[in-house]
Amino acid sequence: MSANNTDMALEHLLNDEDLELLTHMAHELGITPAELAKKGIQDTITKRTRPRSMPGTVQPFRRRAE
Repeated sequence: MSANNTDMALEHLLNDEDLELLTHMAHELGITPAELAKKGIQDTITKRTRPRSMPGTVQPFRRRAE
């Protein structure tokens, strides 16, 4: 972990209402609020960077007849 850990504390990043909700959800799951936040960030990154198939049908390449 880096020396800037205090800059990234959840208390500094979230307002009171969001921190309370995160703490409540983490307590229900039996994990710490930081672990729940980490899991949410990882899920978002995974969802946004997942390769997607192209829409529509694939057309075969054909050369022009000369």
